[in-house]
Amino acid sequence: MKRILKALSAFALSLVITLTLAAVPVSAAENVSEASFDVESAGYLIVLDQARPLPFSADPLAAATLLAAADEREELLPLSEDWNIYKAASLDEIQSLVYAGQVTVAEPDYKAELFDVVPVDPNDPKLGQQQNLTGVYGINVRSAWESGLTGRGVTVAVIDSGLNDYHIDAPTKIGRGRYFFYREEEDGRYDLDGKHYGYYSSGNWADDVGHGSMVCGVIAANTNNGEGIASIAPDVTILPIRCFTNTPGHLGGYTSNLISGLNYAVENGADIINMSWGVKKKSSSLQTAVNAAYQAGCILVAAAGNDGTVLEQYPAAWDNVISVGATDNEGRLTYYSQRVTSVDICAPGGVSRSPIVSLDYKTNTGYQAKIGTSFSTPQVAAAAALLLEADPTMTQGDFLTLLKNNTPDKVTVDDKGNTSASNYSGAGRLNIQALLDGVGYLGCSAWPTEDGFSVYAGFHPAKDDPRDELIAMVGGYNEKGHLVESHSRQFTLTQSQYNNCAGRFDFQDPTIVEFRTFYLDSDTLVSFHGPISPVIGR
Repeated sequence: MKRILKALSAFALSLVITLTLAAVPVSAAENVSEASFDVESAGYLIVLDQARPLPFSADPLAAATLLAAADEREELLPLSEDWNIYKAASLDEIQSLVYAGQVTVAEPDYKAELFDVVPVDPNDPKLGQQQNLTGVYGINVRSAWESGLTGRGVTVAVIDSGLNDYHIDAPTKIGRGRYFFYREEEDGRYDLDGKHYGYYSSGNWADDVGHGSMVCGVIAANTNNGEGIASIAPDVTILPIRCFTNTPGHLGGYTSNLISGLNYAVENGADIINMSWGVKKKSSSLQTAVNAAYQAGCILVAAAGNDGTVLEQYPAAWDNVISVGATDNEGRLTYYSQRVTSVDICAPGGVSRSPIVSLDYKTNTGYQAKIGTSFSTPQVAAAAALLLEADPTMTQGDFLTLLKNNTPDKVTVDDKGNTSASNYSGAGRLNIQALLDGVGYLGCSAWPTEDGFSVYAGFHPAKDDPRDELIAMVGGYNEKGHLVESHSRQFTLTQSQYNNCAGRFDFQDPTIVEFRTFYLDSDTLVSFHGPISPVIGR
């Protein structure tokens, strides 16, 4: 019956749509023109204003069309009902909704791209080869490790192409991920069957293009396990959300997939969302989702892009997102990093002679090396996880302020010697040690060894810390909670800018199951950390 009514009112509705869209915001009105786009898209994204009441019409034909609007909404693919974002195969499917004044945005479902650049041959997968972490122009991550910061208690959602969780060096903590890509049916509809959209995987998240495994490995690959690479925040919980796919018959990597991924990240408690991808066209629907995630308290980090041009990429260009550019192994802006002023911070993205090394997705023991802002971005996300562990109240605004005020390594030139690079590198190159100088931190971490465990008790004072001495006491406890072994050490602090004190305490008693660490200043308890299990490298 509904289709008959639509057929009878086709001419009338075409006029009504034209008039109604004139009242829609200019961006939305422009976006409904199917012929005005030269980028790949699959269907349309629709944002509804369901709070707006349906208008009354005495015209029987118009009244029937208004009633059909409710049925039309039921046929749309719901990406996020909380945010009122839906997907339609064509604009014909929303005629009644437009007539009813329910549509605030109608725009193409743009294709996004993952921001790796040129695959290169893998280097020897050892920490010494990871110049982005420990090299002269790296991010100075050792100070965080020595202070005991590993990202414990922080969840990082990686909206990407998946994760090979069977890899020998895969993150040790993986949350219940999900994938969001759908099957397009022959009649232009979308299969809403859970088997094809939003299905929970029960095992391997191995991605089709290797991108997601790389990104997850940069953040949280298993560390100190005698295998492969080290990561920045090995104790975070990775929430893998797969929105890109090359699976035949399925559509992935479109804005609709990414909106669903953002919604899932928020609903499942993500503290940080890593987005190593971008869309070249503005999408009001995607911006709605990004803003909602920001309002929910997530720290949003996105890649600036790899074109090396002045073209803005989204979501990185939006205010509520931390935009990340890329530097090379000499601290210069890379040739491929986007030349846009919206960049907030840079991190090593690699070049062919010194790429970023991370997890392979084709084998469970291999590694791969690539370059791009895709891999500078998770370094910033991991840094945020370390600082969020130190201060669970930290907001994105706080983190951005820390980046701006504690990034001494400015990027003044690009790899061709152009001094304009300073306009496109934000605060400069990420320096985790300098960030810790800005906030200070007491902490510890437990690492398995051949003979037992080594506990690192670290104190990283802020630049203006007035203390000159601190005592660390570390105890090992058995399963009954009894102290079986203890060590203590007095730290003598200096007032140098990059001050970090760490003590290593070795424990051999096999009955130890947890550690507790006490810090004292002039016999006054400063901080207590525990119980701490030896989780890294398990």
